[in-house]
Amino acid sequence: MNELEKARIKINEADRMIAESFEKRMKAVEEVINYKMKHDLPIYDGAREKQVIERNLANLHDEKLKPYFSDCLVQMMRISKEYQNAILHRGIYGYQGVRGAFGQIATSRLFPSGQQKSYPRFEDVILGVIHHEIEKGVLPFENSTTGEVGEVFDLLYKYDVKITSFYDLKVDQNLMGIKGSRLSDIKKVYSKLQALEQCAQTLKPFDFELIPYANTALAARYVSECGDPSIGAIAARESAEEYGLEILMENINSSSDNVTRFIVIENECLKSSDLIMIMFTVNHESGALAKIMQIIADYSLNMTSIKSRACRNRSWQYYFYVEIEGDIADERIRECFKECEKHCEQLKVIGCVKGES
Repeated sequence: MNELEKARIKINEADRMIAESFEKRMKAVEEVINYKMKHDLPIYDGAREKQVIERNLANLHDEKLKPYFSDCLVQMMRISKEYQNAILHRGIYGYQGVRGAFGQIATSRLFPSGQQKSYPRFEDVILGVIHHEIEKGVLPFENSTTGEVGEVFDLLYKYDVKITSFYDLKVDQNLMGIKGSRLSDIKKVYSKLQALEQCAQTLKPFDFELIPYANTALAARYVSECGDPSIGAIAARESAEEYGLEILMENINSSSDNVTRFIVIENECLKSSDLIMIMFTVNHESGALAKIMQIIADYSLNMTSIKSRACRNRSWQYYFYVEIEGDIADERIRECFKECEKHCEQLKVIGCVKGES
Protein backbone atom coordinates (compact mmCIF):
# COMPACT_ATOMS: atom_id res chain seq x y z
CA MET A 1 0.00 0.00 0.00
CA ASN A 2 1.54 3.33 -1.05
CA GLU A 3 1.28 6.69 0.73
CA LEU A 4 -1.61 7.89 -1.46
CA GLU A 5 -3.73 4.86 -0.63
CA LYS A 6 -2.97 5.25 3.09
CA ALA A 7 -4.00 8.91 2.95
CA ARG A 8 -7.26 8.02 1.19
CA ILE A 9 -8.09 5.47 3.89
CA LYS A 10 -7.71 8.24 6.48
CA ILE A 11 -9.96 10.53 4.39
CA ASN A 12 -12.61 7.82 4.05
CA GLU A 13 -12.62 7.29 7.81
CA ALA A 14 -12.84 11.04 8.44
CA ASP A 15 -15.73 11.30 5.96
CA ARG A 16 -17.56 8.50 7.79
CA MET A 17 -17.18 10.36 11.07
CA ILE A 18 -18.31 13.60 9.44
CA ALA A 19 -21.44 11.85 8.13
CA GLU A 20 -22.25 10.58 11.61
CA SER A 21 -21.68 14.01 13.13
CA PHE A 22 -23.74 15.67 10.38
CA GLU A 23 -26.73 13.42 11.12
CA LYS A 24 -26.37 14.11 14.84
CA ARG A 25 -26.17 17.87 14.19
CA MET A 26 -29.21 17.96 11.91
CA LYS A 27 -31.31 16.00 14.41
CA ALA A 28 -30.41 18.66 16.96
CA VAL A 29 -31.40 21.30 14.38
CA GLU A 30 -34.86 19.68 14.24
CA GLU A 31 -35.14 20.13 18.00
CA VAL A 32 -34.08 23.76 17.65
CA ILE A 33 -36.68 24.60 14.99
CA ASN A 34 -39.43 22.81 16.90
CA TYR A 35 -38.59 24.96 19.94
CA LYS A 36 -38.48 28.13 17.80
CA MET A 37 -41.86 27.31 16.26
CA LYS A 38 -43.36 26.67 19.68
CA HIS A 39 -42.05 29.97 21.06
CA ASP A 40 -42.40 32.03 17.85
CA LEU A 41 -38.67 32.75 17.55
CA PRO A 42 -36.87 33.76 14.31
CA ILE A 43 -34.70 31.26 12.45
CA TYR A 44 -31.78 33.65 11.98
CA ASP A 45 -29.78 34.69 15.04
CA GLY A 46 -26.69 36.57 13.90
CA ALA A 47 -25.15 36.87 17.37
CA ARG A 48 -25.55 33.15 17.97
CA GLU A 49 -23.90 32.29 14.63
CA LYS A 50 -20.94 34.54 15.40
CA GLN A 51 -20.49 32.78 18.75
CA VAL A 52 -20.63 29.36 17.10
CA ILE A 53 -17.89 30.29 14.61
CA GLU A 54 -15.61 31.81 17.27
CA ARG A 55 -16.06 28.88 19.68
CA ASN A 56 -15.39 26.23 17.03
CA LEU A 57 -12.37 28.04 15.58
CA ALA A 58 -10.87 27.96 19.06
CA ASN A 59 -11.08 24.15 18.97
CA LEU A 60 -8.89 24.01 15.86
CA HIS A 61 -5.16 23.47 16.49
CA ASP A 62 -3.75 24.09 13.00
CA GLU A 63 -3.81 27.86 12.44
CA LYS A 64 -3.45 27.66 8.66
CA LEU A 65 -6.71 25.69 8.44
CA LYS A 66 -8.81 28.28 10.29
CA PRO A 67 -9.97 30.26 7.19
CA TYR A 68 -11.13 27.02 5.55
CA PHE A 69 -12.83 25.77 8.70
CA SER A 70 -14.54 29.15 9.06
CA ASP A 71 -15.97 28.76 5.54
CA CYS A 72 -17.06 25.24 6.43
CA LEU A 73 -18.94 26.50 9.51
CA VAL A 74 -20.64 29.29 7.54
CA GLN A 75 -21.85 26.77 4.96
CA MET A 76 -22.97 24.39 7.69
CA MET A 77 -25.11 27.09 9.29
CA ARG A 78 -26.52 28.03 5.87
CA ILE A 79 -27.57 24.39 5.41
CA SER A 80 -28.99 24.40 8.93
CA LYS A 81 -31.15 27.47 8.17
CA GLU A 82 -32.37 25.92 4.92
CA TYR A 83 -33.34 22.75 6.78
CA GLN A 84 -35.14 24.77 9.46
CA ASN A 85 -36.98 26.69 6.74
CA ALA A 86 -38.01 23.44 5.05
CA ILE A 87 -39.44 22.12 8.33
CA LEU A 88 -41.09 25.44 9.16
CA HIS A 89 -42.90 25.60 5.82
CA ARG A 90 -44.08 22.00 5.54
CA GLY A 91 -47.73 21.88 4.58
CA ILE A 92 -47.60 25.26 2.77
CA TYR A 93 -48.28 25.14 -0.98
CA GLY A 94 -47.81 27.96 -3.46
CA TYR A 95 -49.71 29.03 -6.57
CA GLN A 96 -49.75 32.00 -8.93
CA GLY A 97 -52.63 34.45 -8.84
CA VAL A 98 -55.37 35.30 -6.37
CA ARG A 99 -58.14 33.30 -4.73
CA GLY A 100 -60.52 31.93 -7.34
CA ALA A 101 -57.75 31.50 -9.92
CA PHE A 102 -57.51 28.06 -11.52
CA GLY A 103 -54.09 27.64 -9.89
CA GLN A 104 -55.65 28.19 -6.48
CA ILE A 105 -58.49 25.80 -7.32
CA ALA A 106 -56.00 23.11 -8.38
CA THR A 107 -53.95 23.68 -5.22
CA SER A 108 -56.99 23.36 -2.96
CA ARG A 109 -57.97 20.08 -4.62
CA LEU A 110 -54.45 18.67 -4.50
CA PHE A 111 -53.83 19.70 -0.89
CA PRO A 112 -57.25 20.26 0.74
CA SER A 113 -55.87 20.36 4.30
CA GLY A 114 -52.76 22.41 3.46
CA GLN A 115 -52.08 26.10 3.89
CA GLN A 116 -51.98 28.08 0.63
CA LYS A 117 -49.65 30.91 -0.33
CA SER A 118 -50.25 33.07 -3.38
CA TYR A 119 -47.55 34.63 -5.56
CA PRO A 120 -47.91 37.29 -8.28
CA ARG A 121 -45.73 35.49 -10.87
CA PHE A 122 -44.95 31.93 -11.94
CA GLU A 123 -41.28 32.63 -11.27
CA ASP A 124 -42.09 33.65 -7.69
CA VAL A 125 -43.68 30.25 -7.06
CA ILE A 126 -40.51 28.51 -8.25
CA LEU A 127 -38.31 30.78 -6.13
CA GLY A 128 -40.60 30.08 -3.17
CA VAL A 129 -39.84 26.37 -3.56
CA ILE A 130 -36.09 26.95 -4.01
CA HIS A 131 -35.89 29.20 -0.92
CA HIS A 132 -38.05 26.84 1.18
CA GLU A 133 -40.85 29.40 1.67
CA ILE A 134 -43.26 26.66 0.61
CA GLU A 135 -43.08 22.89 0.58
CA LYS A 136 -44.39 22.54 -2.98
CA GLY A 137 -45.59 24.74 -5.83
CA VAL A 138 -48.48 24.27 -8.27
CA LEU A 139 -48.17 25.67 -11.80
CA PRO A 140 -50.18 25.35 -15.04
CA PHE A 141 -48.26 23.30 -17.59
CA GLU A 142 -50.46 22.88 -20.66
CA ASN A 143 -54.05 23.17 -21.81
CA SER A 144 -55.88 20.74 -24.06
CA THR A 145 -57.13 23.64 -26.20
CA THR A 146 -54.38 26.27 -26.22
CA GLY A 147 -51.30 24.11 -25.68
CA GLU A 148 -48.32 24.48 -23.34
CA VAL A 149 -47.76 27.40 -20.98
CA GLY A 150 -44.55 28.66 -22.57
CA GLU A 151 -43.41 30.80 -19.65
CA VAL A 152 -43.53 27.83 -17.28
CA PHE A 153 -41.52 25.69 -19.73
CA ASP A 154 -38.88 28.45 -19.89
CA LEU A 155 -38.69 28.67 -16.10
CA LEU A 156 -38.27 24.90 -15.74
CA TYR A 157 -35.37 25.14 -18.16
CA LYS A 158 -33.87 28.05 -16.19
CA TYR A 159 -34.27 26.80 -12.61
CA ASP A 160 -33.39 23.54 -10.90
CA VAL A 161 -36.75 22.41 -9.54
CA LYS A 162 -38.40 19.06 -10.20
CA ILE A 163 -41.86 17.99 -11.34
CA THR A 164 -43.15 15.30 -8.96
CA SER A 165 -46.78 14.92 -10.07
CA PHE A 166 -49.44 16.06 -12.55
CA TYR A 167 -53.00 17.12 -11.88
CA ASP A 168 -55.59 17.53 -14.64
CA LEU A 169 -58.23 20.16 -13.88
CA LYS A 170 -61.33 20.38 -16.08
CA VAL A 171 -61.74 24.04 -16.89
CA ASP A 172 -65.25 25.45 -17.20
CA GLN A 173 -65.20 29.11 -18.18
CA ASN A 174 -68.11 31.38 -17.30
CA LEU A 175 -69.10 34.91 -18.27
CA MET A 176 -69.94 36.92 -15.17
CA GLY A 177 -70.92 40.45 -14.20
CA ILE A 178 -71.91 42.37 -11.09
CA LYS A 179 -75.12 41.48 -9.28
CA GLY A 180 -78.15 42.71 -11.18
CA SER A 181 -76.37 43.04 -14.54
CA ARG A 182 -77.79 41.39 -17.66
CA LEU A 183 -76.08 39.85 -20.67
CA SER A 184 -77.41 42.67 -22.83
CA ASP A 185 -75.62 45.20 -20.59
CA ILE A 186 -72.16 43.80 -21.27
CA LYS A 187 -69.94 45.79 -23.62
CA LYS A 188 -66.41 44.80 -22.47
CA VAL A 189 -65.13 41.42 -21.31
CA TYR A 190 -61.89 40.97 -19.38
CA SER A 191 -59.96 37.74 -18.94
CA LYS A 192 -56.64 36.01 -19.43
CA LEU A 193 -55.74 35.76 -23.13
CA GLN A 194 -55.90 31.95 -23.11
CA ALA A 195 -59.39 32.06 -21.59
CA LEU A 196 -60.58 34.49 -24.28
CA GLU A 197 -59.16 32.12 -26.91
CA GLN A 198 -60.85 29.13 -25.29
CA CYS A 199 -64.22 30.91 -25.48
CA ALA A 200 -63.79 32.63 -28.87
CA GLN A 201 -66.39 30.59 -30.78
CA THR A 202 -69.08 31.03 -28.13
CA LEU A 203 -68.49 34.78 -27.92
CA LYS A 204 -68.42 35.29 -31.71
CA PRO A 205 -72.12 36.23 -32.07
CA PHE A 206 -71.76 38.98 -29.47
CA ASP A 207 -70.27 42.40 -30.07
CA PHE A 208 -68.06 42.32 -26.98
CA GLU A 209 -64.75 44.13 -26.76
CA LEU A 210 -62.41 41.39 -25.52
CA ILE A 211 -59.66 42.75 -23.28
CA PRO A 212 -56.77 40.51 -22.12
CA TYR A 213 -56.09 40.63 -18.39
CA ALA A 214 -53.30 39.15 -16.27
CA ASN A 215 -55.42 36.41 -14.70
CA THR A 216 -59.00 35.14 -14.87
CA ALA A 217 -59.57 35.61 -11.13
CA LEU A 218 -57.94 39.06 -11.21
CA ALA A 219 -60.34 39.98 -14.02
CA ALA A 220 -63.26 38.85 -11.86
CA ARG A 221 -61.96 40.89 -8.93
CA TYR A 222 -61.53 43.93 -11.19
CA VAL A 223 -65.13 43.70 -12.41
CA SER A 224 -66.34 43.36 -8.82
CA GLU A 225 -64.35 46.40 -7.71
CA CYS A 226 -65.53 48.55 -10.65
CA GLY A 227 -69.21 47.88 -9.99
CA ASP A 228 -69.97 48.68 -13.64
CA PRO A 229 -72.81 46.60 -15.21
CA SER A 230 -71.34 47.11 -18.70
CA ILE A 231 -68.18 45.08 -18.03
CA GLY A 232 -67.85 41.37 -17.50
CA ALA A 233 -65.18 38.78 -16.83
CA ILE A 234 -64.54 35.22 -17.93
CA ALA A 235 -63.43 33.04 -15.04
CA ALA A 236 -64.18 29.97 -12.94
CA ARG A 237 -67.41 29.57 -10.99
CA GLU A 238 -65.31 29.81 -7.81
CA SER A 239 -64.24 33.32 -8.85
CA ALA A 240 -67.86 34.44 -9.10
CA GLU A 241 -68.47 33.12 -5.60
CA GLU A 242 -65.27 34.67 -4.26
CA TYR A 243 -65.98 38.17 -5.63
CA GLY A 244 -69.76 38.28 -5.41
CA LEU A 245 -70.46 38.20 -9.15
CA GLU A 246 -73.39 36.77 -11.06
CA ILE A 247 -72.88 34.20 -13.81
CA LEU A 248 -74.54 35.39 -17.02
CA MET A 249 -73.42 32.52 -19.28
CA GLU A 250 -71.98 29.26 -17.96
CA ASN A 251 -69.65 26.69 -19.51
CA ILE A 252 -68.80 28.86 -22.50
CA ASN A 253 -65.58 27.11 -23.56
CA SER A 254 -65.69 26.45 -27.27
CA SER A 255 -64.51 22.89 -26.57
CA SER A 256 -66.22 20.73 -23.98
CA ASP A 257 -62.91 18.93 -23.49
CA ASN A 258 -61.08 21.85 -21.87
CA VAL A 259 -58.51 20.53 -19.41
CA THR A 260 -55.50 22.27 -17.89
CA ARG A 261 -52.68 20.06 -16.69
CA PHE A 262 -50.98 21.41 -13.58
CA ILE A 263 -47.61 20.30 -12.26
CA VAL A 264 -46.46 20.01 -8.67
CA ILE A 265 -42.85 21.13 -8.23
CA GLU A 266 -40.38 20.39 -5.44
CA ASN A 267 -36.65 20.72 -4.83
CA GLU A 268 -35.94 16.99 -5.18
CA CYS A 269 -36.88 14.35 -7.73
CA LEU A 270 -38.77 11.22 -6.78
CA LYS A 271 -36.47 8.24 -6.24
CA SER A 272 -38.51 6.01 -8.55
CA SER A 273 -40.91 6.78 -11.37
CA ASP A 274 -43.11 5.62 -14.21
CA LEU A 275 -42.49 8.72 -16.34
CA ILE A 276 -39.37 10.88 -16.65
CA MET A 277 -39.23 14.40 -18.09
CA ILE A 278 -36.02 15.81 -19.54
CA MET A 279 -35.01 19.05 -21.26
CA PHE A 280 -31.98 19.47 -23.48
CA THR A 281 -30.28 21.61 -26.10
CA VAL A 282 -28.32 19.89 -28.87
CA ASN A 283 -24.77 20.47 -30.06
CA HIS A 284 -24.23 22.42 -33.28
CA GLU A 285 -23.64 19.35 -35.39
CA SER A 286 -25.51 17.74 -38.25
CA GLY A 287 -28.22 15.32 -37.14
CA ALA A 288 -27.68 15.86 -33.38
CA LEU A 289 -31.39 15.61 -32.55
CA ALA A 290 -31.80 12.53 -34.75
CA LYS A 291 -28.88 10.89 -32.94
CA ILE A 292 -30.51 11.49 -29.57
CA MET A 293 -33.80 10.04 -30.79
CA GLN A 294 -31.93 7.01 -32.09
CA ILE A 295 -30.16 6.49 -28.76
CA ILE A 296 -33.50 6.52 -26.94
CA ALA A 297 -34.83 3.97 -29.46
CA ASP A 298 -31.70 1.81 -29.11
CA TYR A 299 -32.34 1.54 -25.38
CA SER A 300 -35.92 0.42 -26.18
CA LEU A 301 -37.44 3.33 -24.27
CA ASN A 302 -40.89 4.64 -25.10
CA MET A 303 -40.87 8.38 -25.75
CA THR A 304 -44.44 9.62 -25.19
CA SER A 305 -43.97 13.32 -25.95
CA ILE A 306 -41.51 15.74 -27.52
CA LYS A 307 -41.87 19.51 -27.78
CA SER A 308 -39.49 22.24 -28.93
CA ARG A 309 -39.30 25.85 -27.83
CA ALA A 310 -37.09 28.77 -28.81
CA CYS A 311 -34.37 29.65 -26.29
CA ARG A 312 -34.69 33.13 -24.88
CA ASN A 313 -31.85 35.51 -25.82
CA ARG A 314 -30.43 32.97 -28.31
CA SER A 315 -31.73 33.57 -31.82
CA TRP A 316 -32.63 30.42 -33.77
CA GLN A 317 -31.67 28.14 -30.88
CA TYR A 318 -34.15 25.69 -29.40
CA TYR A 319 -34.49 23.46 -26.38
CA PHE A 320 -36.47 20.23 -26.36
CA TYR A 321 -38.81 18.76 -23.78
CA VAL A 322 -39.21 14.97 -23.81
CA GLU A 323 -41.28 12.54 -21.75
CA ILE A 324 -39.99 8.97 -21.47
CA GLU A 325 -41.64 6.01 -19.78
CA GLY A 326 -39.43 4.38 -17.19
CA ASP A 327 -37.98 4.29 -13.70
CA ILE A 328 -35.33 6.89 -12.90
CA ALA A 329 -33.72 4.29 -10.61
CA ASP A 330 -33.09 2.02 -13.63
CA GLU A 331 -29.36 2.00 -14.47
CA ARG A 332 -30.24 1.47 -18.14
CA ILE A 333 -32.03 4.81 -18.26
CA ARG A 334 -29.12 6.62 -16.64
CA GLU A 335 -26.80 5.05 -19.21
CA CYS A 336 -29.12 6.23 -21.99
CA PHE A 337 -28.97 9.80 -20.72
CA LYS A 338 -25.17 9.66 -20.53
CA GLU A 339 -25.08 8.61 -24.18
CA CYS A 340 -27.47 11.42 -25.10
CA GLU A 341 -25.31 13.99 -23.27
CA LYS A 342 -22.54 13.42 -25.83
CA HIS A 343 -24.72 15.21 -28.40
CA CYS A 344 -26.15 17.87 -26.03
CA GLU A 345 -24.98 21.26 -24.85
CA GLN A 346 -27.09 20.61 -21.77
CA LEU A 347 -29.37 17.80 -20.61
CA LYS A 348 -31.29 17.94 -17.35
CA VAL A 349 -33.91 15.73 -15.73
CA ILE A 350 -36.69 18.13 -14.75
CA GLY A 351 -39.04 15.64 -13.17
CA CYS A 352 -40.22 12.14 -12.39
CA VAL A 353 -43.79 11.12 -11.65
CA LYS A 354 -45.51 7.93 -10.56
CA GLY A 355 -48.69 6.54 -12.03
CA GLU A 356 -48.34 8.17 -15.48
CA SER A 357 -47.98 6.37 -18.82
